[in-house]
Amino acid sequence: MREAELEQKVVRWCKQHGLLTYKFTSPSNRGVPDRLIVCTRNGCILFLELKQEGAKPTALQVHEMGRLTEAGCTVHWADNFDDCIRILSEFCP
Repeated sequence: MREAELEQKVVRWCKQHGLLTYKFTSPSNRGVPDRLIVCTRNGCILFLELKQEGAKPTALQVHEMGRLTEAGCTVHWADNFDDCIRILSEFCP
C-alpha cells in the first residue's frame, strides 16, 4: 500500500473512533512525523510516521523521532494498516 493510501485509511479510522488527527508539517524541520494524533479520552498526543509498505524511516526521520521521544513524546512509525491500528488502540484504549 502506498503511503498516501495508508494515511487516508488511518485518518478515516481515527475520525470513526473519535481521535483528532492533524497533518504535521514543519518546513524548517524536515523529518518530523506525518501525523499528530490526539486521544480525546485521555488528552494524550501521539506522533505517527507513516511509510509505504516495506519502507523504513530515513536517518533524518529517525533522528527527529528520537528528539521527540527524548522530550517525553509518544512516537511510533508503521508501514501497514494493521500495525497502525494496534498502535492507535494501545495509545487510546
